[in-house]
Amino acid sequence: MTHLLELFTVFVIQLFIVVDPVAGIPVFLTITPNKTREERHTLARRGCIIGCIIIIFFLAGGHQILTYFGIQTPAVQICGGILLFVISLDLLYGRATGTEISSREARLAEAKQDISVTPLAIPILAGPGAIATSIIFAGRTTSAVEFGVLIAGTTLVFAATYLCLHWADYLNRVIGDLGMTILTRIMGLLIAFISVQYVIDGVRTLLACGFPSH
Repeated sequence: MTHLLELFTVFVIQLFIVVDPVAGIPVFLTITPNKTREERHTLARRGCIIGCIIIIFFLAGGHQILTYFGIQTPAVQICGGILLFVISLDLLYGRATGTEISSREARLAEAKQDISVTPLAIPILAGPGAIATSIIFAGRTTSAVEFGVLIAGTTLVFAATYLCLHWADYLNRVIGDLGMTILTRIMGLLIAFISVQYVIDGVRTLLACGFPSH
């Protein structure tokens, strides 16, 4: 039971940090400038549901897909760590991350009636960093119970994400630009720590098992 609680806690914290719904609030408001509050609530709910389904899909099948192509766990850990580190640098320096949306994509999103699938669900919420995190944790599961714990954790993270987006207007006013900048830097620092740990885990696995050939 202690192991399952630890797995749940670590996964929820790491996935929430990587999804980073707080930093996504300004983006969400930017791509829905002409929407009413009710329309934003609907789009946020739909986007979070789709994002949750995407992450659960990669929890269930991502590891098998990588195994089919001969990609082993250390490669996923190291590559995922590098990817997250690049994202963390963008957050630390206050830049829009390359895995989210460009200014052109933001303009296109403003003109769309439904932004729940793209760019909200993909890549803002269930982006490459979140997918890599889910695959790494899926590779650590050894039982159906542990897999269920990860699904429950994913559901909790996206429920919390929905609440952040649901109250986006209010939170944006309360936190303000300065507060949002500070929170973004803190999230970037935490993601940097997580990314380096992923790389260390991958290298440690390689050293423990040798360097297997493809």
